[in-house]
Amino acid sequence: MSKNLIYMVSVNHETSTYKNSDYAKFAKLSWKFWCKKNNIDFIVIEKHHPRYKFPVWNKDTIFDIVGDTYDKIGYVDSDSMIHWDAPNPFDLYTDEWCWSKDYSNLRWTYNSSNYYQKFYPDIKLDLYNYYSSAIKFFTKEHKPIFDGLIKLYEDNSVELDKTATMGGGKVQTICNYEVKKQGIKTKELDIRWNMFPMHKREMFGYNWQDGDDTTPFFVKYSYIWHYTGFGIEDRTNLMRKTWDTFGANYTNYQEIDESKLQPEAYNEK
Repeated sequence: MSKNLIYMVSVNHETSTYKNSDYAKFAKLSWKFWCKKNNIDFIVIEKHHPRYKFPVWNKDTIFDIVGDTYDKIGYVDSDSMIHWDAPNPFDLYTDEWCWSKDYSNLRWTYNSSNYYQKFYPDIKLDLYNYYSSAIKFFTKEHKPIFDGLIKLYEDNSVELDKTATMGGGKVQTICNYEVKKQGIKTKELDIRWNMFPMHKREMFGYNWQDGDDTTPFFVKYSYIWHYTGFGIEDRTNLMRKTWDTFGANYTNYQEIDESKLQPEAYNEK
């Protein structure tokens, strides 16, 4: 067994307008290949925990599933794909909590911070030191972060679910608050490790000066591609197009044993 793990949440749920699996299948294909190539275990959480209303909260259940089995763990959203030749992010850190800054919409960040401030009245987030929780890498010593988030939900589930409908997201801002509350040592990863929003950064374009080479910028210049910031219909189509265009580079992905990718069912608390 690998000492490192990548995990993803891919839950089809009645609260979602679109089936997560429609686009997550492309994310899984890329991550399965990359993990196999780098001798890293890969888990997909597909069973919804009964304590939660929205499936995105299942991000916090990883230690319920794996305990202290892995030294280092990476969480990746199901709307992300990894470059087939991406280097290993687990080589970038020792004991830090690692993630990338989110500058994509400062108005949204400001509003979201205010919506969730009531759950952390003594903590103030810095608009310019706000991070995406969609891609993050950490160690088993960071279990208290997830314990804190689970307890927060158990103590405030009704109010949290209500706040989640106000347009400020559901888990990202809470995660920023919890990391700051616990005084966790963090390390910022550059945008190559969480390339978004790709359309606003014009990452779907290419170097026209290169003649017949139409390889898009996001493939040339980044490692993890995050398909967010636009409609889910576009997300599915863009992820499908990426796979159709570059899928041949992810060789032998069909050899991975699917039975090893699923976690055991949750125990009722």
